[in-house]
Amino acid sequence: MDLSEVSNNSNRHPWEMSRADFLMSVIDRHAYLGSKSELLDVGAGDLFFSEKIHGMTGVRIDAVDSAFDEEGPRNAAIQKIKYLDQVLHKRYDAICALDVLEHVENDHEFLNLLLVLLKPKSSLMITVPAFQFLFSQHDHNLRHFRRYRLSQVESLIDSPEKYEIRESFYFFHALFFARIFEKTLQLFSSKEKLATKEFKSINHWHFTEHHALTRSLGGFLGMDAFLCRLLGKMHIKIPGLSLCMVIRKL
Repeated sequence: MDLSEVSNNSNRHPWEMSRADFLMSVIDRHAYLGSKSELLDVGAGDLFFSEKIHGMTGVRIDAVDSAFDEEGPRNAAIQKIKYLDQVLHKRYDAICALDVLEHVENDHEFLNLLLVLLKPKSSLMITVPAFQFLFSQHDHNLRHFRRYRLSQVESLIDSPEKYEIRESFYFFHALFFARIFEKTLQLFSSKEKLATKEFKSINHWHFTEHHALTRSLGGFLGMDAFLCRLLGKMHIKIPGLSLCMVIRKL
């Protein structure tokens, strides 16, 4: 979860949980991670993903987020770091940047900086919100600069001959249509009404992770993402609310 969305609510939204489980399966497919490996988690937020992937692999993690109140070890294996500049001397076995590029004004420079931090034969996994025509008040509230198509992310890579796109696909197909519906409703709302409407992010989920509704919705979203990825491997790129790309350094 983005630190701008953190509240006293301890309930995780099924979108966040299904997304984390799904993306762990993606990075596990492309990175051989163990207790001696090092992973960089950029835009680590409240460390939900960092802690899950450490629990699965034992990997050591540098978790970077400019919104951290303090730096230092989260535990023996997760190091909280405020600025990316502090790790530019290092090279990593894997890098994750989950919903980060859309927050960065100069996304071209930022993405290529992350690629430099990869060891040879290592991979960067990124996710971003998809399709600019879906840009809505929700994106404004989260301080997004833009949304993306797969081709736009790929075009940001300098020296593409040095890298290989291992996977690229859209996911959360069902939520794509939900956002279209939301966007349509906004067309009939005044700017004043949109500006004063209460912003509800994923931290407003009222059910525990064991609640039937949480489990059902999480399972549905997980299946959605799995099918989108499967079709992506078959070069069938169905639209989704988000996109994922795995870039390998040759």
